[in-house]
Amino acid sequence: MQQQPEVAIYSTPTCQYCAQAKRWFREHGVQYSEFDVSRDPNRASEMYRLTGQGSVPVIRVGGQVMVGFDPLQLARLLPSAKALGEAIGARVSLGMAAQSLTAERASEVGLPAPFGVVVGPIREGGPAALAGIQPGDVIVGIGSYTLQNLAQLQGIVGVRNPGDSLTLKVWRDGQEREVTVTFPAETPAPAGAAATS
Repeated sequence: MQQQPEVAIYSTPTCQYCAQAKRWFREHGVQYSEFDVSRDPNRASEMYRLTGQGSVPVIRVGGQVMVGFDPLQLARLLPSAKALGEAIGARVSLGMAAQSLTAERASEVGLPAPFGVVVGPIREGGPAALAGIQPGDVIVGIGSYTLQNLAQLQGIVGVRNPGDSLTLKVWRDGQEREVTVTFPAETPAPAGAAATS
């Protein structure tokens, strides 16, 4: 197995994104060091040298430094973590077709910017359908994280395991709502239905 690079997170106890990042590490079997910059001025200075600013979390993976919690970027920087999901069997799926939100479509549905994913046909009985997602919905976030486009959604779903759940923010009829998608513990063999994510 590919050796994991050194991972460190500069955080504070009250930072919700820090907590989400640490949970992601635990869920994916990633070993990491944590530095509380609210209590350790040396680490706070080190973080500032790395990034030029004081926002947390700052995550260092080997020689790569990222500001904020971005699960897709972490999956790219930690391929061994991504492989955990692939090693136990079939890849999970939301059971729906989708495409990235365009500026024109964003304007039509009342969103200020073209960030998100438009839901297309949904497989009956699939995870998206069971969560109450409907064709025409726009998925605008994952947890408290803004969703940029379809490629990002596919990357985030791609590192999930059967039995995992995912909290999505969905824009429908001018209102944002939260839904939780749960992937079945055993993924059946895919039928002919399109499932792009």
